[in-house]
Amino acid sequence: MRGPRLKFPLALLALISGPVSQVVAQQQLTLKALPAEPPPAESSAKKELKATWRTDKEARTLMLNVPAPRGQIVDRNGVPLAQTRVVQYLALSFPFLGEKAADREILEFAHTRLRKVNAALGKAWTMPDDRLLSHYKNRRWLPLVFTYQDNILEEVNGDQQLRLFDLLRPGSGVVLQAAYMRYYPKGACAPHIIGYTGRVRQLPTGPIQDGDPLFEEIEGRSGLEKTFDKDLQGRPGVTSVLFNPDGSKDAEEVQRRPMPGNNVVTSLDFNFQKYVENALAKHTRSGAMVIMDVKTGDVLAMGSFPMYDPNLFCPGITDVNYARLKMDKREPLFARAYQSTLPPASTFKIIVSQAALETGEITPRTAYYSGTSLWIGNQEFRNWSKEPEGSINVVTAIKRSTNTWFYQAALQIGAQPITDMAQRFGFGEKTGIPLEGEPTGFVPTDAWMMQKYGHRMQGGDIANLSIGQGRTLVTPLQVAQSMCGIADGNVMPQARLVKQVQDPQDRVLQPFPVTVRRRIALDPAARETVVKGMIAVVNASGGTGRNAQLDSKINIQVAGKTGTAQWVADNPRTDENDERQLAWFTGFLPANDPMYAFAVVYEGAPGETVGGGRIAAPIVSEVFENVYNNAPPDDPLVLLAHSKDAPKAIAISDEDEQTDGEASRPDGVDVPRQEFQPPPPPQQERRTVGGFFRKLFGRE
Repeated sequence: MRGPRLKFPLALLALISGPVSQVVAQQQLTLKALPAEPPPAESSAKKELKATWRTDKEARTLMLNVPAPRGQIVDRNGVPLAQTRVVQYLALSFPFLGEKAADREILEFAHTRLRKVNAALGKAWTMPDDRLLSHYKNRRWLPLVFTYQDNILEEVNGDQQLRLFDLLRPGSGVVLQAAYMRYYPKGACAPHIIGYTGRVRQLPTGPIQDGDPLFEEIEGRSGLEKTFDKDLQGRPGVTSVLFNPDGSKDAEEVQRRPMPGNNVVTSLDFNFQKYVENALAKHTRSGAMVIMDVKTGDVLAMGSFPMYDPNLFCPGITDVNYARLKMDKREPLFARAYQSTLPPASTFKIIVSQAALETGEITPRTAYYSGTSLWIGNQEFRNWSKEPEGSINVVTAIKRSTNTWFYQAALQIGAQPITDMAQRFGFGEKTGIPLEGEPTGFVPTDAWMMQKYGHRMQGGDIANLSIGQGRTLVTPLQVAQSMCGIADGNVMPQARLVKQVQDPQDRVLQPFPVTVRRRIALDPAARETVVKGMIAVVNASGGTGRNAQLDSKINIQVAGKTGTAQWVADNPRTDENDERQLAWFTGFLPANDPMYAFAVVYEGAPGETVGGGRIAAPIVSEVFENVYNNAPPDDPLVLLAHSKDAPKAIAISDEDEQTDGEASRPDGVDVPRQEFQPPPPPQQERRTVGGFFRKLFGRE
């Protein structure tokens, strides 16, 4: 099976196909990273590389490892997100200065050339004297790279090489040393997913050993770079180099060609990812957004803001830049989209609604009087609105996000159906994406409460649970995954971040097929009612998420749910551990034929008042308007919007918001104190033989 055809950078192709033309100075090792295929049979006429002398210790044969070019990480369409490129460094090439060369003579040779290079380029590169002497005595056959700044290698670009034309002549003692370096061509795009690399170790400094690397090797340190490090690494090559007694290179032979690493094809869509990141940068101080394909579970975009440029880590990051990233109070290195655990706020009301309707104790027309607050015992639980909502049903309660309705519904059915439904949607479990640091989140249960506190969840606990507050913690990725389940109704797909690993010839080595995470089999009638409520949130008068509506010219209806949570940031590196607010918006579209599920969260600053409908919902409309307006004509979303056979938008009529009557408060007038009245206990059934048989045969 073949995967999408990927393109290598031209500079890398030139390097793989033969010697680097610039690396031709005397005593310099030519880097030969040849095509990833078996080497041809050795010709008998080829000169055998061996030392035919045994009396001069300067002449020797070296067997050196040539690190392989690291494989690419690309989006679903082959757009490169991580590549390898060829760079050039400056190095000292010591001649043999005689068996009795004084330290002063060795250091003068090195310092003279360093001064000339620095004068030509306006640099201040230097090398400790003990390092210069050690290299001459132990490793003078190999170039000594000296272009370090803050212990990080600096490459020499083409203009700088031209300015050093005279200094780079053969025998001058200064040469160019080619190497591979990781490169992120899209800059700060999906850095928390792609990750970054770092050097495995510094180059050896003692006597040369067979197998020493020709230049620094790198390894994955975070993200997919780390998870798929073995796939990306490739296989190093081996080159044999023969030096004459005077220290000059006599011949070089490739014993084994480097094998380029494999390529990782992600599920990401670069365009979706950039739309998400641009919207987060425009609208948030810090936050995240996830977009998933409802049918496949593919993560099409997963943005965390603020971001960082992973090129800062290539070939290594300076202490100053790393300190700047670590000390930033907004934590740009933190992958909020899949690592942050936050209270889901009112987005959790979708789970509560589905659970309540499936119990049968709550129907689409069940009415609760919903005032500005509800007293449970001696504790007051407030609604977000300062005006009473009156007697309303579940569709209106979702549309208006009415806390007091959900308090009463949750107390009516108890905690167990809610926590069971939450676990059915994957809350409290990792989604299983191949990235380190994904938490499970947390959903409190009666069993957990019994173990920790010795009692089941009580009234206040259930009230908090019903509005996504209290101990419940979720990640934005989990919320988006749950929306896939609501959108489909029957199954919830496994979240997929990587589609396949393929070799440099585009052959698929390891596929990651689309799989079903869980069959959730939602009650269709209950789901239909919940979806009507979500459509009303965005499209009906009084809905809390009307800012998520797409442009009227786009015939696509959004179903969603707003949420605003109280939250205490757990960040020991800042002094911002006071209470803050979160703004959520989640859902799917098109509402009548779901394709994409999403979740957005905005982290408010200390003291900032936020709202899901005001801050998070506009991010959704901006992102998906960009998706639609920039999509090709044959894009499925565009085709669906213009199709004559497309399902019509679902209208929310007055009938959908009808109830079974006023709920214990005449004329919809609020009262100063509304107390929860628990439902009457069920009547005890007479335990008779006749009753047993009626149950057995269904004759109730």
